[in-house]
Amino acid sequence: MKVAFISDIHGNIEALTAVLNDIKKQNIDKIYCLGDLVGYGPNPNEVIELIKNNKIQSIMGNYDDAIGNEKDNCGCSYNPGKETQVGDISINWTIKNTTEDNKNFLKNLPHKLSIKLEEVSILLVHGSPLNSLLEYIKPDTDVKRLNTIIEKVKENIVINGHTHLSMIRNVNGKIIFNAGSVGRTKEGEAKAIYLVLNIESNVYHHEFRKVDYNVKKTCEKIIEKGLPIELALFLALGSPYDMGKIEKKINFKL
Repeated sequence: MKVAFISDIHGNIEALTAVLNDIKKQNIDKIYCLGDLVGYGPNPNEVIELIKNNKIQSIMGNYDDAIGNEKDNCGCSYNPGKETQVGDISINWTIKNTTEDNKNFLKNLPHKLSIKLEEVSILLVHGSPLNSLLEYIKPDTDVKRLNTIIEKVKENIVINGHTHLSMIRNVNGKIIFNAGSVGRTKEGEAKAIYLVLNIESNVYHHEFRKVDYNVKKTCEKIIEKGLPIELALFLALGSPYDMGKIEKKINFKL
């Protein structure tokens, strides 16, 4: 059985469409989404509708919670100043530009999901098993904290999102994967990233797939719709950016 795990689409319909097209070529049996369908990107409704039309089972991310429940913030650890300002603008814009039906869809997503594929049990969560929406499990998260996080987890594998960084960690015989980000990666490449598990009985192989998409089109729509240019620069660089490096890395004009 081959299963795809996508996460952190963030309103980026070009990236999601490219990933779904790539998934079709991989003979994937099932797709799961780890949350954050919306936020930052210019096409929240289109992303939600594509997820619904493809019957992709999804859990809730912190941005889904914020938009679905029309909250003032998403709980992200923004730096004070411009980063906070951009985040606030994104939240407010997405709330105003997401339909009521789609907000209802977002706020009714489950926080966690336990599944069994072949003989392998898997816990799906956006953040961590202890804080499903907000805790970051990073590549450098302390082992002591990881032990606390997975102490009461019964499943063999935990798969999460939230950090926008693909990852695999082994903790006391359990595996923690981060599926990366489809629509807003922080890995330094302007690509869409997702995870594939190929499971046979209790044996599995994993692959992080990196997919090209029309980044230029997404960035142009961000500007056209009046969202902050910083959101376009982030996508163009594939990571939080240093203004001094922008001219060297962006190969198109915004």
